Amino acid sequence: MNGKIYTNPFDNPLTPITKSLYLQALKCQNAFHLIHDGVIQKPNTASFGGYLEWGDFLSLCKGLFPGTPTVEKSTNREESIELSSNYLKQKISHFGSQLRFQNFVGSVELMEYEKERDGWILWDFRPIGSIKQDILRSFFFYQKLVEGLGYRVLGFKLIRIQTKFVYKDGEIPSEEYLLIDDVTSRMESEFGVREEEWNLFLQTIQTGNEGNFPYSFLENKPSCRSLKTCLSPSHCAKGKESAKEVFDYRDSSELAKQWFQSGYSSYESVPDSELSPIQKIQKESHLSGKVHFDTAALSQYLSNVTKSVAFLDFESINPYLPIYPETKPFQHIPYLYSLHIWDRETDTLTHKTYLHDDLGSDPRKNLMEHLQNDLPKGITIFSFNDFFEKLIIQESATVFPEYLEFWDSVKSMFIDLALPFKKLWIYHPGQNGKASLKEILPCFSDESHFGLTIREGQDANYQYLRLIKKQVTAEEKKRVLEDLIAYCKLDSYGLFLIYRMLQERLSVI
Repeated sequence: MNGKIYTNPFDNPLTPITKSLYLQALKCQNAFHLIHDGVIQKPNTASFGGYLEWGDFLSLCKGLFPGTPTVEKSTNREESIELSSNYLKQKISHFGSQLRFQNFVGSVELMEYEKERDGWILWDFRPIGSIKQDILRSFFFYQKLVEGLGYRVLGFKLIRIQTKFVYKDGEIPSEEYLLIDDVTSRMESEFGVREEEWNLFLQTIQTGNEGNFPYSFLENKPSCRSLKTCLSPSHCAKGKESAKEVFDYRDSSELAKQWFQSGYSSYESVPDSELSPIQKIQKESHLSGKVHFDTAALSQYLSNVTKSVAFLDFESINPYLPIYPETKPFQHIPYLYSLHIWDRETDTLTHKTYLHDDLGSDPRKNLMEHLQNDLPKGITIFSFNDFFEKLIIQESATVFPEYLEFWDSVKSMFIDLALPFKKLWIYHPGQNGKASLKEILPCFSDESHFGLTIREGQDANYQYLRLIKKQVTAEEKKRVLEDLIAYCKLDSYGLFLIYRMLQERLSVI
């Protein structure tokens, strides 16, 4: 196939097809056509804060190839494509190669020319810890473009992150932080699979050009597991858009698609014989409109709770470029906590919080010191999915051993407040099968994250990274700090509201 010039097999010109559209087509042919034909907008899959670190990561990667020119991204894409074409013709290695072959366009992080074999090594730079299928598929897409332009592809190499790397201080040493994977042999061994995917992709395009693509939620390799996540139910499930209820059933996965295919469109329509015990609980709750409450299970669950209880929530950043000594890529570093303490006998609720606003220093030591002082000894600590809170304290105490005794004193005091909702010991029909704090809280209280400026943990992560990287004005910094405190405070306060609700229901029953 090397050097072969592919001809366009289609009669009508197409909108340029990017790598991301190609990957979308492999996951869901319906979505590909909906996006490619302009029926719907492409979903935003970018991470909140990834681009804040991308420039530094890219510099580390480029540092391995000194003197290599870069094709800078330009508002005039034609100029970038032309410059890349000149480098290719002159056999000059270059970063950011902009390629176009027929209706396909793509950008390769590094095109490295190998003189001895007169061909090109395709490089990809990814701030990730493991090799995923989409990376191999991306390489194959690039290969089709390069070979389509008449150039020989010799191999494929990936630069990713060494997740075991421990940052010490100063500049990050690229030779320790970066991993280079030669995936050429894997690409060769999986060529048949990749070629089959490509041929299916070409058929998908051809069918779309003929104007008779059969949209179907059940066919054409739809990637969404639920009709609720479908990009356009009016196309993919025309006339059955209201059948979303069956996808609310917990642990249904592919089973819900079978129910949908059988014509089930509501909680009531699915026979009890096809439901698991927890799904039957859901069905009954939705049909009756009442909250399911397992008194025995919840009484046992709360049997060893102390009279005074604490509700703890952390916010953290997890940069892939470590910032603080003795941290690893992607490690969660806490910078803020909110702590509510309730004395049930006096019905007194106290709030404590700490936000590390010295943005040039490691927040962990100060945070641990404040938490140790704010958290009363020997009381039950509720968190939502408490593995995270415990890990934060344990890892911080490992780096600052003066807090190991504190960790030992609290690690057995945690109770996971998410557990009753995961087990369906309690279930509100308003949850619609979900068990996240943000879904649960409005069902059992008047509080909601909806009115906050920051509404989810990823955004909180991103906002604090913006502060660290000084991408805010002084006025905006003040507002962001206030928004972070408000977001974290509602999380711990929400835990208190849920716990009090459980206690009140148990008392009444």
